[in-house]
Order: sequence, then structure tokens, then C-alpha cells
Amino acid sequence: MKEKGRLLKILLKELYDFKPKIFIVILLHIIVNAVLPLLQLLLSASVIEWLLSNVAIQDYLVRLLLFVAVVGSVQMLQNYFNIFIEENMNHLRVYIRNKIQRKYLTLDYPQLIGKEAQERYNNANELTDNNQSLFGRILMEVTQWGSSILGVFIYVNILVQLESLFIILVGIFALIVVGFNILQVKIDRKLFNSKASNTQKLRYLRKVYGESRITKDVRVFQMQKWFKKIEEKTIDKYYKIVKPKVRLTWAESTVVNVAIIGLSALSYIRSVQLIVSGSIPVSSFVIFAGSVTILAQTIITFISVSGKMNTSLNETKKYDDFMSQAQVFNHGEGKALPEEPLSIELRGVSYTYPNNVEPTIDNITLTLYPYESLAIVGENGAGKSTLINLITGLLKPDSGEILINGIPQSEFNIHDYYALFAPVFQEKFLLTYSIRDTIIQGLPFNEQKYNKVIKLSGIDKIIDQFKNHDQTKIVRAVYTDGVSLSGGQLQKLKLAQALYKDSSVLVLDEPTAALDPLAEHQVYKDYFHFSKDKLSIFISHRLSSTRFCDRVIYIKNGKITETGTHDELIAAQKDYFKLFEAQAYYYRNDHREDSEERTLVKGGVI
Repeated sequence: MKEKGRLLKILLKELYDFKPKIFIVILLHIIVNAVLPLLQLLLSASVIEWLLSNVAIQDYLVRLLLFVAVVGSVQMLQNYFNIFIEENMNHLRVYIRNKIQRKYLTLDYPQLIGKEAQERYNNANELTDNNQSLFGRILMEVTQWGSSILGVFIYVNILVQLESLFIILVGIFALIVVGFNILQVKIDRKLFNSKASNTQKLRYLRKVYGESRITKDVRVFQMQKWFKKIEEKTIDKYYKIVKPKVRLTWAESTVVNVAIIGLSALSYIRSVQLIVSGSIPVSSFVIFAGSVTILAQTIITFISVSGKMNTSLNETKKYDDFMSQAQVFNHGEGKALPEEPLSIELRGVSYTYPNNVEPTIDNITLTLYPYESLAIVGENGAGKSTLINLITGLLKPDSGEILINGIPQSEFNIHDYYALFAPVFQEKFLLTYSIRDTIIQGLPFNEQKYNKVIKLSGIDKIIDQFKNHDQTKIVRAVYTDGVSLSGGQLQKLKLAQALYKDSSVLVLDEPTAALDPLAEHQVYKDYFHFSKDKLSIFISHRLSSTRFCDRVIYIKNGKITETGTHDELIAAQKDYFKLFEAQAYYYRNDHREDSEERTLVKGGVI
């Protein structure tokens, strides 16, 4: 219960931060929703009372007009509040979604990787998907919940004046509704997996129907009847799955309606008795009879919305789990960044990814010297990129420490620390910017520096080919006049980006994986040309780049197993030598096979 209270506070705080006056509107909406049915009953009762009292027609019409005006005004207020709530349901969703996105952008990298991290983010995002999700429906739920509470209070007090027995009967009715509600929840849980699996199959079938890639197969192989048979079988199974739920719903509807009829009958009988005895006027019959039906519906609404509110509080925990994540790195005061020359030292550094048992980086000790060019090589999955992520401050070691010029990494403000590195990662996602915006990446624009960078990187020759030069957009999916860059052009763009940042450490994490060996060789030659005055780290699973480096380290199973120059490691004839020879053999034989294949194709086979 204490946890539910905490989650309710979080939910109310979000509503207050979104729009403080929303609580005033909700309160007025609750009052209007609860009172309006009563006013309508009073109007009917008053009309009967005026007719029976032989009120003059002029007075009758004036009273009727005034009463109708009051009811109409309250009705207009209800419509206004409904529109206000409905409009703000969408605004609240957008507000919370933006808040989640801002939080995501401020989270440290370790909080974004792994299955659990992705689930936290997805769970929070799903709460803003549409008006059926938490932050799409919560305003309406709060209003309905408050209105039903006030309504139950009002109509119970009215019926108690008719017969005190109604308190007991209304209590029994509420217990019946609660009982059915509990059974509905249990059966929903029981059927959830079966329904989800069946729904997933139907969703897949409908997706397949619209899949252009199989349209030829469907027609040539005459698959239409097969698809129809599968769909009919899946739908039949769905009906069998939900049959217990349908039966329970029918039983609930029958019992609840019988109970309402019984309560109504009692109110009719008791009202007639009191009217005959002169205890109440005839007009009160309308109020008492109508109150029974309204109360019954209000109780049903209250119990239903209470269940929904409980679900909403459980979902609020998903939101809180994401938003309450504490920072991993130092975002406060930190030491000033050291002046160049820069050295990086790793002392017994280990790291294990979430949900993994074996460490990806295992007790690595390594020193990177000022202005050194270091190649990190090894087979796929050896830990190369993880080591780079640790050095650049994206990941935090489980044990050991990383020092910059003797100062522990943790003593720097993380944003200041990132300024030390100009990385080119293997992932090359492009935003919908122009070439110039992509190069400067939000940094202050320095025309002299910019012109030097585009010339050094060779991107200037590519820019000259385009009509809009460096204002050319580079995501064609968004801009019809955009361009699609080739692999080599993209490499030059990313090089220009790294050079413009002009950091002390240049990092290349397999940026040429999509290029052929000759293109990769040329790209690395360009990179090495511009890295003379920087500490440079190069990662590649292909070894064409290692000849240019001052030192090579070979990583296997998260450990450094070989260190030296390219020639020294070749001479040692260990894993590095084997990998180099395997690649050389592959490229030689691949070239011969390509030649043979081209010869065969000339013969017109097939």
C-alpha cells in the first residue's frame, strides 16, 4: 500500500508539472459529472410537482425555462470539460514523451545497453503511444474515478432516506460486482498467453497479405486457399480461447441486471407505500426510482475504474524505473583536462556486460603513449570495441582504473572527458542534416578551420560535385533532393567530422568494415596522414592498417596476448601471424575464384 501511495504521488506530480490548473478542471468536472444526473432527475420531479400543484401556466413555463437553463448550463460545462480533458490527453502524452526523450539523451551509455536497459526504455515509451496507454487515459480515469466516488455518496444518501435497508442491499450489490471483477481479472491472466500467441499469428498473417516480396509466390504457387484455411483455423481457435471469458461476461451481465431490477422493484414498492401514506410527494417517485439505476451504474463504474487505476499505478512504476535512474559517471565538478602531450593508462581493467557471466575485458593493463598510433586487432567478439568504449568513457570498468596523464578517469566531468576524443565508430547513422551541419555537429562554426578540414579530408572534391555544395542534404528518405553517399564518400565525411572536432585522441573503430580491402587501405593511409600530432587508436579485424602503426596489440578472449610492431608479431608466428596469413590466403584465392567465375559467365551458362 505504501508503494501504491508513492506511485500515486509520482503520477499526481507529473500532472501538476504538466499543467497545475488541470486539478481545478478535474475537480469541477467530477462535480459536474456527479451532479448532472441528479439535476435531470430533479427537473423531471419538479415538472410533475408543478403539474400536480396546478401552477399557473405562465409561472410553470418560467420555472421550466429557468430549470432547463440551469441543466443546460451544467450540460455545457460538462461538454467543455470533456473537450478540455480530451485535448489535454494528447498534450500530456506529448509532454511525457518529450520528457522521456530528454531523459534518454542525458542517460549514461551503460544505462542504454543490454536487454534490460532497452526494456526499461521501451516500457516507458509505450506509456505514451496512444490514448489507451497510461498517459493518454489517466486524465479521464482520474475524472471517472472521482465522479463515481462522489456519485455513490450522493445517491446512497438519497436512497437511505427512502429505506435504510438500501445500505445493506447496495453493499451486497457492490460485492457481487467486485466478485465478478476479480473473476474477470483471473480469467484474463489465464488466457493472456494463449490470446497473445493467437493474436500474433493473425497479425503476422495480415502483414504477410500486404508483403510485396511474396506476391509472386502467392500467385504462382496458388497459396490463396492455403492462407484462407490457416486464417480460418486461427480465428476458430481464438473463439475457443475466449469462450470462457464470453460465458463469464454473460453471467455477470445477467446477475448484475437481475440485481438492478430487484433494487428498482424495491424502490418502486417502497416509494408507492410512502406516497400512499403521504410521507413523500408523488414527484419523489422519479428521484428515488431513477437514483437506483444511476447508483448501480455508478458502482459498476467505480469498481471498474478502481481496477484501471490500480493498473495505472503499476504502469507508473515502469515510468519511474526509467526516469529515476541515477547517473553512472561524474556529471558534477571535475578536474581540468590535462594539457598535451596526452597518455592513457589502463591498470587491471575488467568489464562484463549485463547478464553475461564471462568478462569481455579481463584484467587488461596497457599504456598508450603521447602521439602514438596503436592498432588493436583480434577476431570478432574478442573485446576490441569494448576496450575502446572503456577508454573513451562510454563504459565504466567493473574493476581497475583508467588514468589520463596519471589522473583517474572518474575525477573528470564526463562531458569534459568526452572532449578528449574524436571517434569514428563503425555505426554510421546519419541525421537529416546538410553536409556542413554533419561535419560541424553543433560546434561553433569557424570558417577558416572548416575550409582546412574539408580540404584535408578530401570531402571538398565530393562537395563540388553537388549543386548545393556543402548545403546538400544527405538523407534521401527525408529530402527528395538529398544524396546517398558511397562508402568511400561517407568515410571522408566522417573523417572531416573527426578532424573538425580536433580532439587530442583520434579513435577509429572498424570504420571501414563495409569497404573492400583496397578502399580500406587507402582510407587508413588518409587517416594516418592526419593523425601525426594526435594519440591515435585504430581497430580493424582486417590487418591492412597495422603496418602503419607504431604498435599493435592482439586481443583474445578479453586479454592482450601479443604486443609489438607488425613485423615483430609476424616473426613471432602466433595468433596475429595466423590471422594475417589466413586473410592474405583468402584475398589471393578469392581473386582467382573471381577470375574463374568471370570466365565461366562468358560461356552463357544458364
